[in-house]
Amino acid sequence: MDVRADGSFHLLRLDPGEKIMESLLGYLEANEGKIASGFLMAIGATSCCEIGWYDLTDQEYKTTIVEENCEITSLIGNIAWMDRKPIVHAHITLGKRDYSIVGGHLVEGTISATCEIWIQTTPIRVARKPALFQGLKLINFESR
Repeated sequence: MDVRADGSFHLLRLDPGEKIMESLLGYLEANEGKIASGFLMAIGATSCCEIGWYDLTDQEYKTTIVEENCEITSLIGNIAWMDRKPIVHAHITLGKRDYSIVGGHLVEGTISATCEIWIQTTPIRVARKPALFQGLKLINFESR
């Protein structure tokens, strides 16, 4: 991973074999005092990606693994904190070889070529707390 940061902007470049969520969480943990919360967007390519969707009836994430080279046509998410640990809530859309699209909640993805992640931070401290639905942690604005 290569990183450049200037004020509230952070640009991360992930290289082949690196994992998206693992890299993001590691970067955020290393910069805990500098990043209160933020928004991220990215493009790139994956060789293997685990995505999911939340089943309200079963109150759990159902996941699948897309194990082929795909374009990351869109990756968007936000950054919050819970128990002094960063939480990245991100959704990803993958473009397949046949030009079909698949997407959902990003669990993890392995980079095949590159991933360019832009992070915009804010001084607003955003936390997450357990929600009515098991396994979900919703945004909770911390009091000032």
